Amino acid sequence: MQLFNPGRIVERSKTLRKTQQEIAAETGMSSTAIYYIEKGRRVPSAKTLSRLADALECEVDYFFEKKHNSS
Repeated sequence: MQLFNPGRIVERSKTLRKTQQEIAAETGMSSTAIYYIEKGRRVPSAKTLSRLADALECEVDYFFEKKHNSS
């Protein structure tokens, strides 16, 4: 199972030195929407994740981490 990790957006933004405003402009979203996604308050749709991946120059899979089952 894969879980969305909003912290990956923040990590990638810092690596590329992109602000929320720059990402918002590149994705056509508001900086407030980017903020809510980064804080985990909003779960992005597949289309939004694709736009974020394009803006952050990565694959959509980058935003997910595998959840290990503890049996």
